[in-house]
Amino acid sequence: MGLHFPVKIARVTTVLLVEDDADWRVLLERRLTEEGMRPIGLARGEWTTLAVETHHPDVVVLDLHLGGLDGLEVLELVRRRWPALPVIAMTAFGGRDARELARRRGATGFLEKPFPIAQLVSELTRATKGYNTGADPGRQSTGA
Repeated sequence: MGLHFPVKIARVTTVLLVEDDADWRVLLERRLTEEGMRPIGLARGEWTTLAVETHHPDVVVLDLHLGGLDGLEVLELVRRRWPALPVIAMTAFGGRDARELARRRGATGFLEKPFPIAQLVSELTRATKGYNTGADPGRQSTGA
């Protein structure tokens, strides 16, 4: 008769990181990996919905000023399809006005660049608390 020990499997937080500044995106990806998370970096907002459907992230970190499809437009698309998926907006421009606009459009959190990685980790922890992590966002999709 063998001994059975309960095995706890730590859940890795998958972070979809939408940032068109390659240097900043790579830095954040590296730092989030060091924090034990699984970042998936995107350079364009147009790729966000496909990436959510494919990778089922626990949270999206979204730059508001992207080339091509604007971050606020991406935020609205994500909100319509996956209303429960946490989205943290970030920008180096706009200050309080950008924060309020992002919140009105459905952002869960907001960061003003540049920010320390500890602040991002804190926002990610807060945003995902209570969110059904590990669930397929597609099942939570409104299908719109």
